[in-house]
Amino acid sequence: MPDQINRYCRQFLTRKSTLVGLVALSVLMAAPGANGQSVRQLRAAPPVVPLTNEAPARIIIDPPLAEPLSFGRVVIQYSTEHLHIVPVFGPAALAVSPRIGHIHVTVDGAAWHWADASGEPLIINGLPAGPHKILIQLVNANHQPLDQGEVQFTVPAGSTQEGIR
Repeated sequence: MPDQINRYCRQFLTRKSTLVGLVALSVLMAAPGANGQSVRQLRAAPPVVPLTNEAPARIIIDPPLAEPLSFGRVVIQYSTEHLHIVPVFGPAALAVSPRIGHIHVTVDGAAWHWADASGEPLIINGLPAGPHKILIQLVNANHQPLDQGEVQFTVPAGSTQEGIR
């Protein structure tokens, strides 16, 4: 592919069509396989093919967004790898491929947690000022833990719900 790109560049540049040459180069660079990777390498297997050896599920958690936190609202964004968040539960769902599951959320080490299968950012209002810790567990459809992460933050003193719309 690099030889083809070089040939086209020389061809267009010798015709003094710099703009056309640059456009042709950008089209070639955007072409599938231009960087030596296949779609399967970039996106994994198509969802119509059952996976026999899935990579371990993983959760990635960002710290709370700063601006809402200044008003006392905790907004935590997260993402998963090798697991789709969907509201499907029970032992039969363990056989679904690619893997599905949801999250369990525990605030400040409470003895209880809640399940969320929306895949949307977590939004928590009403925490008192001071330090807090939120545990987010990635679980399969039968509530068995696969991965987890923890976020620690401080709700500032004097934060109010007035900034929340």
